[in-house]
Amino acid sequence: MNARSKTVSIVLASMLTVSSLLGACSKDNNANGNTGGSQSGTETKSTETPKPTGKQDVTLSMLIDSANNEQNTSIINQAAEIASKNSTKYNIKVRLDTIPNADKDKKVDVLAAGANLPDLVASGPKQVWMKRGLLADLTDWFNQSPLKDDYMYPSLLEEGKNDGKIYAVPIKADSMFLIYNKDLLQKAGIENTNFTSITWDEWQVMLEKIKQAKLKAKNGKDVKGFTFRISTSESAPFIFSSGGEFFSQDGNEARFDSPEAAEGLAKLKSLVTNGYADKPETDYANWMSVFFNENAAFTITGGWSLSSYKDGGLDLNKLGYSTVPKMKTNTSYFGPGLSFSIFDTSKNKEAAQEFLTAMYTSDIYKQWLELTAGIPVLKSLADDPVFADNPIKGVLGEQLNDIKPIHSDNSPSFWTQYDQLLEKILLTNTDIASEQKTLQSTIQKEISNNLK
Repeated sequence: MNARSKTVSIVLASMLTVSSLLGACSKDNNANGNTGGSQSGTETKSTETPKPTGKQDVTLSMLIDSANNEQNTSIINQAAEIASKNSTKYNIKVRLDTIPNADKDKKVDVLAAGANLPDLVASGPKQVWMKRGLLADLTDWFNQSPLKDDYMYPSLLEEGKNDGKIYAVPIKADSMFLIYNKDLLQKAGIENTNFTSITWDEWQVMLEKIKQAKLKAKNGKDVKGFTFRISTSESAPFIFSSGGEFFSQDGNEARFDSPEAAEGLAKLKSLVTNGYADKPETDYANWMSVFFNENAAFTITGGWSLSSYKDGGLDLNKLGYSTVPKMKTNTSYFGPGLSFSIFDTSKNKEAAQEFLTAMYTSDIYKQWLELTAGIPVLKSLADDPVFADNPIKGVLGEQLNDIKPIHSDNSPSFWTQYDQLLEKILLTNTDIASEQKTLQSTIQKEISNNLK
């Protein structure tokens, strides 16, 4: 499983749990059926245009991740009902075409080639779809909607833009950050167990104290300072924090062959060589279990993992949250989030926009965020009692104004190949710079071929 699919698996708890929002369909739904939008009407032999006698029934088709559909059926049905109630033109239903998130890009390619794209798609912002002209321009809708003056994170919204126009609207705020076990820090003699920001040097001091404390967990294993997964997703914050990057903003140029990126990888590796972390995990479940079994004091992940830790038996009251350790900057990696887009071929754009508006109404949005453990992107809900005490809100509030996504759209093989690079660098004595250079050359060729 590559890093993208692994990250998506995390979404059981959260961010991509929203994909299941759009869960069960009406009885006429066929998960393997036609995904094109449908629009019903009454034929007439008259040469005159008939006057409308009522609202038009519209069934919107949506391509969505197949995870956890059943949980969120009621929410998506409520959104469709609200959209229908507020609309003067349409009675709206939603029919889903569900597919594993890792297969979504290929599915879109196939549907586009057959001129059979659905009305809507729920996905992370896809610059490559914007450039290919597959997505409808949502700028006017957004500017005329209540979202315009209510949206909290301009940098987050920017990821759904191309040439200044909006094509994808993010609906959830989340990111990668440090999670730490306050109890283990206290046992190691660390006094400050309530911090929300930390430098690399400060973190090293804490990791050394944990190492010297030689703590034992309840399962008899040694307690390490840090646990992490060999994954592009969890490694990216260290690259960005050191001043490195992966690709240019438009995704046309690979840039991970740099001294800054090498420094980030070297520091990550040093956590293993200095005994601050066990051998990093490649298996997601094993990695998660290390932290919720309290065999490590720190890990790096996103808010979507919290329900997994709770299900694993960890008392969440023990946990604290901090921004990514600062090296040269504090730029965070924005985790694969969920955005809504409308395909440009849709014949139901207006109805689709009315449905999207309903998704952001207070009652619907609050229900969804409660299920997905997210924090709102709307100012009007930022201080709502449901979210006011969310411990990650302050951390993400800082990081989401300084995000730096990976932008790998033009290189589908990047995630798998970079994971392989990480495994080689972290577990062997290979030269980081030469490995970076070799892979970057390969990835740049792939990009050039895809841009032809």
